[in-house]
Amino acid sequence: MSGGRRFPVKQHIAIAIALGALGAARTAAAAPSWCKDAAFDGDVDLKDLTDKDPEKVIITFAHAACAPTPEVETHKAEIEQNRAAWGKRLGMVESDWGDVVAYVNANEGRNTRLNLSTKDATKFTPIDQFIAITEGFPRPDGYGPYKEPIYVTDMCDAQLSEVGRYGYIKECLRSDSASVTSNAPPAAEWAVCQGDMEKFDLAKFQSELRADTGHTGDVKMVLRFQTFSLKSALKEHAAAVEKAKGVDPVYAKMFEIASKTRGEWAAGLGTNSELIGLALKVEAASFAGSRRLFEGCEETTAAALATAVAKVPASTWKGMKDVRFDPFGGFTASAGPVLATIPEVSLAAIPYVLCRPTTGTSGFLLNAIGATPGFRGPRTTVLSRLLLEKFQLDDVNERLLWPDSDRNWSRSGGSNMSSGGVVAKVTIEGDIATVQLERLLVKTEECTQRHSTNRLARIRADGTLEYEQICDKTEMVTHDEQWADFKINKAYAPLLKKGVKFSAVNSDDPKRGMDVVAIWPNKSAVTPSWLLGAAVK
Repeated sequence: MSGGRRFPVKQHIAIAIALGALGAARTAAAAPSWCKDAAFDGDVDLKDLTDKDPEKVIITFAHAACAPTPEVETHKAEIEQNRAAWGKRLGMVESDWGDVVAYVNANEGRNTRLNLSTKDATKFTPIDQFIAITEGFPRPDGYGPYKEPIYVTDMCDAQLSEVGRYGYIKECLRSDSASVTSNAPPAAEWAVCQGDMEKFDLAKFQSELRADTGHTGDVKMVLRFQTFSLKSALKEHAAAVEKAKGVDPVYAKMFEIASKTRGEWAAGLGTNSELIGLALKVEAASFAGSRRLFEGCEETTAAALATAVAKVPASTWKGMKDVRFDPFGGFTASAGPVLATIPEVSLAAIPYVLCRPTTGTSGFLLNAIGATPGFRGPRTTVLSRLLLEKFQLDDVNERLLWPDSDRNWSRSGGSNMSSGGVVAKVTIEGDIATVQLERLLVKTEECTQRHSTNRLARIRADGTLEYEQICDKTEMVTHDEQWADFKINKAYAPLLKKGVKFSAVNSDDPKRGMDVVAIWPNKSAVTPSWLLGAAVK
């Protein structure tokens, strides 16, 4: 590892190295207890204590302590004093030096693997959080790993460790303003992670590393070496942020919005520990593929979604309706984008979708929220707020850079198709409620009598001649445009009273039947009375 500072070893140590017998026999002095697993090869080369690489320096100190040579013994007090100073710089106490031995035994970290100690995200250790944020973990659909640092950090937010926070900061520091199409700084991403940089506590990070029993010492040393130059990296980043703020007022505004939004999250939705805990439990179940963690999620997630939707004024949905011959332009097409901007609804939709990945309602919700940052925690909320703002850079040749916000962790997509009508009759057979709609009689004015002239109108491609037609008589003609019966999941049968109007969506499983997403009390109503399990007012 590079980037370390020169160790101030006293000059007479270097002279002793030069004059010492390189093949001198090792002494029998007792080594520290943490050396018990050490198997250092060769003699200590004390010149490595002045190397710029902190990794090499630390390994040399451990080598000197565990396998000292006569020249090491000669300068033992000075070496020990400087070893303690270096350990302090890395946040290490005496017992942590055993982690250096583990690191050396892992081929100086080259054989170290960052593996989760558990698949259950509710039980992640601090290092597990770091791994999940920086490396990702298996996707529920098998196309892993799922790596989305902003979302995963928010997923861990209620119990976020400083080790996990460092993982997110590390990912944020990777952002690069260089682009093939823009020289603009990644100010949006910087604004999202600014709060974590301000909160980061290196001393707490070091304590958490030490206390993490789910991972070996070599892993801990990897992280210690990574953070060795963090202070200087954060200082450089802060300078880049200030420079960006001076480039265009838009960038400074982004940081103002980010700070304000984090405060609003902390005082608002961030206090809803029950909903946040439910989201984490179902996310953990999904990523772990655990039936045990999924158990009972149908009832709890439906209740959480209904609670969130019930808080939205009914007037929000006024005028939204299905379009007879355009299922892609119906109720769900209008309601979905609105649902995605309501923080509590968006958050409640996450566990609902993950609990029931193949239902029609989940498909609708996923289509609405899947490609948005959402409101999973303070970071995604900040990004959502920034995306909802109408920023305009002064430089007409520049564009804003945005971090990835796609979170389709459940399936490839969802549907915004919806259709429905007014209930005439419901028949239940097995798990399906067959809904017959009211007759839809449509009157149109049509030509009922016409004659042909001798004037040529056109020549068809097959050579047939078509002559002009003149309408002699028109009348109002009635057509029955009633749709075929709807096959609805019988769970919705109690809602489908005669005369009510409904909107339904298809599920991935045709045997399950369609899901009802909205109910209007009658054919004339312009505002739904029921939506996604909630009575709306």
